[in-house]
Amino acid sequence: MANDLELAADALPDPTRPDAGLVLISEWQTQDREEQERVMSGVMDVWENTRLPTAYLSRYCLEGSDGRTILNYAQWTNSDAHRAFAANPQNQQTLGSAIQGLFTAGPPGRYRLYRSIALREAAVRYFTTASYDTEDSETARELADTLATRSAAAAPALIAEHFHISEDGQRLYVLSAHEAEPDETNPRFRPYRGLARRRPVAT
Repeated sequence: MANDLELAADALPDPTRPDAGLVLISEWQTQDREEQERVMSGVMDVWENTRLPTAYLSRYCLEGSDGRTILNYAQWTNSDAHRAFAANPQNQQTLGSAIQGLFTAGPPGRYRLYRSIALREAAVRYFTTASYDTEDSETARELADTLATRSAAAAPALIAEHFHISEDGQRLYVLSAHEAEPDETNPRFRPYRGLARRRPVAT
């Protein structure tokens, strides 16, 4: 059960949240589908039972179609708030230790959403990812703009693309949303479990 009335289970991430100033992204490789399921369920159980600050917006585990890969996608209002949360000894002991007991992984990549393009209205059922090394934030933005221009001629099942640039400007990470399972060799990710803070209701 979510620990806050403003938090609710939500399997489908929304990369376009305007209140997200930090996006944490990582991909984990498990041994097989059984471990993949165990890790995803365990990680989300831990987050659902942790007291989370108001700067926390969402966290999602997405299931790789290869039966091994897990895509982790989280949003916070700002980087400083997340660093303070992660540096808190109590959180390291409870949340950190619990997750390390499930899976050993390094720190996630730290990104900000640079831009998104919506190609059409449809239900999102799959995601694919791509990442590129870049020299700095300027070259990352230029590459994102180039890729966004090409998206108009992409596969018919493509719904939207979301371009994230790392805090140091040295990586561009693209999250693509699809209506149908794309015909690609790379893992396709299905929404699995998430915990998101409800957006404030506009008045």
